[in-house]
Amino acid sequence: MLAPDTSKIQPFFSITDVELHSGIPASRIRTVLRHQKVDGQPLPSGRTKEAIGPQADSLVGRGSKLFYTADEYSTIMRALNPERYRPKGVNAVVISVCNYKGGVTKSTSAVSLAQALSSLGHGRILAIDLDPQGSLTNLFGYSQTLDIESNMTTLPILMGHETSLKSKVLKTYWPGADLIPSDPALQSVESNFMRDIQENGLQAMLRLRKSLVELKTEYDFIIIDTPPSLNNLTTHALLNTDGVIMPLPPSNLDLCSASMFWDLFIETCARFGAEDHPDDAIFSFIKVFSPKVERTRSCQQVLHWIKETYARYLSGVQVPKSAAVASAADSFSTVFDTPPKGATYKRSISHDLVRDAYIDLAKEVEVEAMSIWYPSNQVKAA
Repeated sequence: MLAPDTSKIQPFFSITDVELHSGIPASRIRTVLRHQKVDGQPLPSGRTKEAIGPQADSLVGRGSKLFYTADEYSTIMRALNPERYRPKGVNAVVISVCNYKGGVTKSTSAVSLAQALSSLGHGRILAIDLDPQGSLTNLFGYSQTLDIESNMTTLPILMGHETSLKSKVLKTYWPGADLIPSDPALQSVESNFMRDIQENGLQAMLRLRKSLVELKTEYDFIIIDTPPSLNNLTTHALLNTDGVIMPLPPSNLDLCSASMFWDLFIETCARFGAEDHPDDAIFSFIKVFSPKVERTRSCQQVLHWIKETYARYLSGVQVPKSAAVASAADSFSTVFDTPPKGATYKRSISHDLVRDAYIDLAKEVEVEAMSIWYPSNQVKAA
């Protein structure tokens, strides 16, 4: 696992992908590609498998003659459905991916959500890793040990030593998806927290918010991966986010842990004076979805309890438990990265089911984002 452009391969998209995610027939798409211009420039013409080179091996069976990079794909999608995307001058939607315990596919879901949003044509995504374990950093192609130092992370901002995050942004192998990585030294935010609050008051909790201001105008979505606990790093994220995504596997232990997470968060909000403003919503939206879903009776029973517990906050998405996810994770990848060559038909179906589930989750997030970008609610998702 090395830095971008060595061990991981950028994605390519076809007219079939455009048709699937835009809802527009392929014949109409081809007409638009031939005749429409954006800012006076023709739309991308694509490239053949031969022009792509060795990377085209993963495109076998895609049923298309021309392929587009993620940047080109985003340009085409925006030309077809401009009202579906962030308008100029409007800020990014900030999303925190949280859970109280590990092993719930939190980091994998954060990366998969970023890739799914990109697959829907949102061409500017920033992922911020606040988890000292660095799983999100690794999944985006960087090694904490080999590639990252603490001054490349959010640590200087959270400690009050710097004010800008711009210099921390790294390019990744996935075009349009940038990364602010993590390092184990982020854990020092915890040990210094009480002293920091005593010396600087609640202003210490606003450092991340202030540093995000200059980045919000440059991205469509900012996705923050948090530690698997409700510690001060997670609190930094939650107090500076528009929406929360919680992966909640259908198991009794995970359901109990999630309840503890929200109880502790309510206590934290009270400590920071949220009770003084009871009518002010902390989040614009919360989405709880279930990964690792099986067809067993016990799994279905817990899914029923999750539905009763979270009601209107529950996403309609269920990600099936799949060997494809485990196989991808073993190579620091997700189901949106190139599938293993020679994958069996059964594994291919499993892979597609998981991928489609994250696309559906991204579509739900897209609807929430549009209500923020277009508060008049005059626009509906495609």
